[in-house]
Amino acid sequence: MIACLAGVAIAARAVARTPSPSPELLAKGKAAYEGSAAGCAACHGLTGEGNGPVAFAIKPPPRNFVRDEFKGGDKVEQVFTTISLGLPNTKMVGYPQLPEPDRWALAYYVLAFRAGRK
Repeated sequence: MIACLAGVAIAARAVARTPSPSPELLAKGKAAYEGSAAGCAACHGLTGEGNGPVAFAIKPPPRNFVRDEFKGGDKVEQVFTTISLGLPNTKMVGYPQLPEPDRWALAYYVLAFRAGRK
């Protein structure tokens, strides 16, 4: 129940604070995605296809951002919330320790895999 309320609070705040996408934001997202603080590429791969070096050990496999549906929704605010809180009953943990601007940058960067706009 507490996690659900936290999710609602983060989602509501996210909608109110959604930054506009920019090349600078995508570059920041790429750096966070590939860097060690978030470690996204370890599971999701540098290409976002769920083929990172540890993906073989994760069941079910990591999300393929290029073709798979997003479990938490594919709006930038929903991806931001997933990055912040993770997804229950999956290996996707939340990263609330990352600064909020980095989580926004990651959300836009992850969505860019699908759109082919990286």
